Amino acid sequence: MAWNQVIGQDRIKRMLQRSITGGRTPQSLLLSGESGAGTLALAIAFARVVNCERPIQADDMIDACASCRSCLQAASLQHPNITVVAALPSGTKIETTADLPPAQIEEWKGLMAGAAADPYADFRMPGATLIRIPQIRDLKRSLSLSNSQEGRRVVILHHADEMNQEASNAFLKTLEEPHHNVTLILTTERPERMLPTIVSRCQEVVVPPLDDTEIVAALVAEGRCTADEASLVTPFANGSLSRAREFVGEDVGAEREQAVTLLRLALKGRDFRVELADAVAAAADGRDRQKASLLLSLMAVWLRDARSMAVMGAVAPIANIDQREALERFAAGFGMADFDQALTVIEAASADVKRNVSLASILLTCLLDLRRIFAQARAATGTAS
Repeated sequence: MAWNQVIGQDRIKRMLQRSITGGRTPQSLLLSGESGAGTLALAIAFARVVNCERPIQADDMIDACASCRSCLQAASLQHPNITVVAALPSGTKIETTADLPPAQIEEWKGLMAGAAADPYADFRMPGATLIRIPQIRDLKRSLSLSNSQEGRRVVILHHADEMNQEASNAFLKTLEEPHHNVTLILTTERPERMLPTIVSRCQEVVVPPLDDTEIVAALVAEGRCTADEASLVTPFANGSLSRAREFVGEDVGAEREQAVTLLRLALKGRDFRVELADAVAAAADGRDRQKASLLLSLMAVWLRDARSMAVMGAVAPIANIDQREALERFAAGFGMADFDQALTVIEAASADVKRNVSLASILLTCLLDLRRIFAQARAATGTAS
């Protein structure tokens, strides 16, 4: 069944099903939230259900049958009514997926098959950075053609915030001219980076983080670890199954220590540059992108905890429960800092990690930006980390 692939998010699943059964299928949806919380999973499930030839329905609940021709096509995302648009690798001759070299076409097909089987896996081609205007023009041309098969056409624009300015303007025109029997679904972790006019023309649905219990159950069901092992890493995943998977098997304690050490070095007094540069070089040396993402995630969790401590004091719920005293000292020194801006910097660095950018450069730029953000708080209250 289509909705079975979506972990948790019962409220949103019910809402989407009611829209289908009630004849109010949306023309444009914006699913905003962590990819690992299920934005892509929800989009794919919706596409499968609205294209099922023999849907299973009871009252306002509806699901795909999983056995008709349409469901079999959708099971591998090879359905003619389902289109996925995402960032492509840079290249002067690459404008759409059809322009990819044969090896990359196979890679794209693998991504599609992988997303169909596991919509929580990372969906990104190596070196992909932007969704460009030729992709949107190609989409617009395809939408002008008649359906080759019964059902509703669903376009999933994954990581829609990665559209460049030209692509965004072109897509806005597509939104302003809705097509019959078509639903456009945009997913994003950063809606603030999208054109406000695009956001305002979509029905926005905020996809909340998953509960820890849901992530533990998913990790165990997937056979990745025991429930006890999952419980150790889940508090650091921030409601993302994808991030929790990355943490499984890693020495989270050692990784967290390195993340906090880097943060503290960045926030030291004047004589910090050489020591920080050396520490960043050591952290990036031999580190793969998954581990670099883990390092940044743990740094973000630490800052979220510090923000909670600054606001709520000793009663604040935190992930780093064994670091409460250190976090209290950090919050005392930097409690007036703009934590939201700091977390935005880390999110941007995490996005760069997935691209073909030097890890050392990403980490150093991120840490220097964090130093700048916390400078005012340090001047006001003094350093206490």
